[in-house]
Amino acid sequence: MKVFWIAGEPSGDIQAAALVGALKDAVPEVEQAGWGGTHMSEAGMKQLFDLPGKPLMGFVEVVLKATTIYRQVQEVKKDITAFQPEVLILVDYAGFNLRIAKWAKSQGIRVVYYIPPKIWAWKESRLKPLTEHSDVILSILPFEEHWYAARGHEVHYVGNPLLLKYAEEDLYEEGSKKVLLLPGSRMQEIKRLMPEFIALAEALPEYRFHVVRAASVRESWPYGQLPGNLVIEDCSLVEAAERSEYALTCSGTASLEIALLGIPQSVVYKANSISLAIARKLVKVDYFSLPNLIMDEPMVPEFLQEQVRLEQLKSLVISGGEQQQYDMARLRKRMGARNLAQDAVPRILAVLKD
Repeated sequence: MKVFWIAGEPSGDIQAAALVGALKDAVPEVEQAGWGGTHMSEAGMKQLFDLPGKPLMGFVEVVLKATTIYRQVQEVKKDITAFQPEVLILVDYAGFNLRIAKWAKSQGIRVVYYIPPKIWAWKESRLKPLTEHSDVILSILPFEEHWYAARGHEVHYVGNPLLLKYAEEDLYEEGSKKVLLLPGSRMQEIKRLMPEFIALAEALPEYRFHVVRAASVRESWPYGQLPGNLVIEDCSLVEAAERSEYALTCSGTASLEIALLGIPQSVVYKANSISLAIARKLVKVDYFSLPNLIMDEPMVPEFLQEQVRLEQLKSLVISGGEQQQYDMARLRKRMGARNLAQDAVPRILAVLKD
C-alpha cells in the first residue's frame, strides 16, 4: 500500500503528522511519501520536499510567487507518478492541492482530502471541484459536517488531533506575569507583528514575554537586539507555554492550540493592506480565529490591522482573561470524542478497498 501526501503549510504539517502516525500504526507495512514538513517526516513519511518550509499567505504574496507555484505543481506531479501511490492525501492548501486533485483523478489515483479548504468562509465556488475530485473528505472542524450536508455533500468529521494531543494539558498560571507571544509562521506575518510585540515588552518591563519562533523562520529571523524581558523560544509550544498567564496569538491553528492548553488569549493579526481589502469583500464569516469559529461566538477577543496597537495590547495583558477558563471547557465538549484512529483511518482504508 502506497500513500502520497501533500501539505503546504506548517499547521497542515502538524495536523497531518498525527494521521501519518495513525495510518502507520494501523497498517505498519504502508509506504508513505510526499511533500510535507518535519512533523510528517518524524511521524513516518518519506519527505521528498519541504513545502511548508516557505509558507505563503495572502492574495498579493501568492500572485508574486505564481511562477514558483506553477513549477512546484509540475514537480510534484513527477514525484507522484514516480511513486505510483494508490491513494493521494491532500491537506488544506487549496490553491495548490485542488489542481493536483483534478489531475490525480484523471490518472486514476484515489484522492482523500484531509482538512478541506475553508470554503464556508470564502470561495464557495471551490465546492464543486473539491467534491468532484475527492473520493472522501475528512474534516477536523465539527461544524463542517453540517455545512456540507446542507449543500448535499458528505464530509466526515474525524476529530481534531490537537484535542487528543493536549488532552491532559493545562498550562495556565494566574499571576505569573509570563506572556506568550505567537507572531506566526510566515515571515510577512512576523514582520508586521514583532515590532508591536517588541514595543509591548518595552512598555511593560515587569512582565516576561516569550516569543515562540516557528522552525520555518529561524534561519531568516530578522530581529537581533531585543528587550531584556523578551525571550526567543526555539522549542515546542508546550515547553514554551508552561506557566503562562496570557497569550497574544497570530490567527491560525495556534489560536486553537492555546485555547486547548488552557491559556487565556487575544488573537491579533496584521495582513498586507491589499490582501486584507480583498478579503473583507469576500469573506463571509463573523470571526477569524478557530476557537470563535468552532463556538460560533466571541470566545476570545480578536483584533485586526489598525486595532493592533500598543495601548490596546497593554490593556489586554494587564486585564488578563481568567473568564475564558469556562469557555475552554465548553470548546473541548463541542469538539467531541472522535479520533483519527477510529474515524479517519478506516475511511482511508475503505477508499482503497473500493
